[in-house]
Amino acid sequence: MSAATDLHAGFAVELLRAVSSTAGDNVVVSPWSVSSALAVLAPGCDGAARDEIERALAPCADQDDLLAVLAADAARVAGERAAGGDSVLTVANTLWFDDGRTPAPAFAPQLDRWPGAAQLSAPIASDPEAARAAINADVASTTRKLIPEILPAGSLTSDDRAVIVNAVYLLAAWIEPFVAAHTADEPFHSPSRTRDVPMMRGSMELGYAQDGWEYLELPLSLGLRAETLLPAAGIGSHVGLIDASVLGELRRHARAHRVELHLPRFRAEWTTGLIEPLRALGVSRIFDPGALALVGVVVEEPLHVAVACHAAVLRVDETGIEAAAATALGARAVAYRRLPAVEVQIDRPFFLLVTHRETGVVVFAAHVTEP
Repeated sequence: MSAATDLHAGFAVELLRAVSSTAGDNVVVSPWSVSSALAVLAPGCDGAARDEIERALAPCADQDDLLAVLAADAARVAGERAAGGDSVLTVANTLWFDDGRTPAPAFAPQLDRWPGAAQLSAPIASDPEAARAAINADVASTTRKLIPEILPAGSLTSDDRAVIVNAVYLLAAWIEPFVAAHTADEPFHSPSRTRDVPMMRGSMELGYAQDGWEYLELPLSLGLRAETLLPAAGIGSHVGLIDASVLGELRRHARAHRVELHLPRFRAEWTTGLIEPLRALGVSRIFDPGALALVGVVVEEPLHVAVACHAAVLRVDETGIEAAAATALGARAVAYRRLPAVEVQIDRPFFLLVTHRETGVVVFAAHVTEP
């Protein structure tokens, strides 16, 4: 387990809180997908925006070299291989950039640290709908069509220059599968009503803890586990009741038990905009056109995030878990005020300086009299 384990739990809980709206709704998100997209974007931000992202990704920890830790952990997760069967974990981290523009040179090495890294061009400015279709098709392919569309119609415009996309697909088997013949309808007490649902049943040895909450750890292939947290009867189950410290304590106190488990078979999906949830987590500069925060994504053009979308699907049945998620962060050119137009005709001897923008170093200088 990495040193960032509590860090990951902290962001997951805070993200779940931020995107949840009404008690009783099924909400499913991929904290890994969202945090990966933000961490991929961070090297293209100015220092203040990068600090905001790092603070949001590490709400419970003071983590040195956070982005390197996240990239290394992502590589470890993506590098897991199934012991057998059909288990699959596929991840893509893609920078889509506008045809005719160039990704910032310093951005590519940072992107390459992430699993499934790729740089692809699309006609974002000249044909936003064609670019949107290409991005959605790539996400659909990665997620085996569980996420057929991450960017809705009209979400890209001719002012957009780049889109950072993370896509994840997971098919993981239980180490000890449920027997389908033992599944039977049993009551489930939702906030709105009590109704019968298909309940999977099994007797198995699992990690278990109880301290107000009941905690179960069900092992999956690919080095994964399904952690279930059940609040005490009568106290409700709103996401605001759980925090990373509670989860950490339950994990630490879990011990092997023989568990007679009744677990609903279910499918949940959720689509949400991320701008307001991420603002709630303290990430704001990347969304502010006036902040000029995205200075290192494409060459020579400051950007801001104008589109932030997330979608996730989770299916749990007797054989295991199938899930997919995608996150898209669309970077748009800053809309400057209208300026007076001027024509410059360089038709006589002139000087040309090649200078370094930040330091002012003059790398080349020329006086051109006979071009």
